[in-house]
Amino acid sequence: MAENQSSGEKTEEPTLRRKSEARKQGTVAKSTDLTGALTLLAVVAILPTALGAFGKGFVASLHGTPLPTDASTSNLSAYVLDLLKPSLLLLATIGGTAMAVGLAANFAQVGFHLSAAPLEPKFEKINPVSGFKRIASKRAVVEGLKTLFKGLLFGFLAYDAIRSNWTNLLTLSWNSPSEAAIRVGALIWAVAIRVAVAWLVMATLDYFFQRNEVNKQLRMTKDEVKREMKEMEGSPEIRIARMQRMRKMSRGRTQEMIKSADVIITNPTHFAVAIQYDRSSMHAPMVVAKGQDYLAFKIREIAEQHKVPIVPNPPLARALYKQCDVGDFIPRDHFAAVAEVLAHVYRTIKKLR
Repeated sequence: MAENQSSGEKTEEPTLRRKSEARKQGTVAKSTDLTGALTLLAVVAILPTALGAFGKGFVASLHGTPLPTDASTSNLSAYVLDLLKPSLLLLATIGGTAMAVGLAANFAQVGFHLSAAPLEPKFEKINPVSGFKRIASKRAVVEGLKTLFKGLLFGFLAYDAIRSNWTNLLTLSWNSPSEAAIRVGALIWAVAIRVAVAWLVMATLDYFFQRNEVNKQLRMTKDEVKREMKEMEGSPEIRIARMQRMRKMSRGRTQEMIKSADVIITNPTHFAVAIQYDRSSMHAPMVVAKGQDYLAFKIREIAEQHKVPIVPNPPLARALYKQCDVGDFIPRDHFAAVAEVLAHVYRTIKKLR
């Protein structure tokens, strides 16, 4: 009963296949706060320069555009349009920056990915019971608390900035209109930059939280992992690849494969299994050669010639010989035992060096 319960728990990390299928369904780690924070920070950064260019352009347009002598609708519309051209340029600059940064932030998080799966009509989306469960879910509670905390934090930052400049605000009536506008603009910019930086810090933490949540959601049970491995091993692609590796071995490449092995696990006389593991290109150790009796003797002989480590482990050698063909990856049941052998070999080589 304990075995059934443990096998039903999602304790295994998601495989690449599981992640790929989830990505096709639109399940990816993404923080909307990170996109919003980066967009706000970029807009705030270019705002002084954009407003300065807008002010110069508006003044030049005001002085360079004569009042229409004929107060007709078309003349007045043309006059107002000429005056508004600098503001249109300002809006285009801000809007273009926000769009570019938003797209770049989304691309950095999830890459280029288009999925129509979230748009497919499903009964669960309009089911009141499912809707209530989503509202009362842990994720909804976390999002609500996060929104509340953001509101309180941003409000405090704005209050602190206004309190620090309260004396200047009280004396605005003593300044000229341009000086008053400059002071108010500086205060607004200070509040915006504080909010943007604080939001960016929170959004970065939220992004890692979203990644962790998606990883938890995609975790698999041990039975699911075993089932997926069986499906992959039984797929035509895997069988074809296995046959190709077998043909390569049959073309006289046995010696080369033994030379490239990391360790030879022996019975020690009746069985010999050559194991190779490249962490950068393999998800598990691979059997590159195996033999019984005379062939096992030849494998040990070649290994001794090329100084390939030989480790006696009769139970593991017999199990690997029976369960694996040449070119197969080590079954998950023997991961721990093979890992111990490889670790022993690496430690021994390190000591010798």
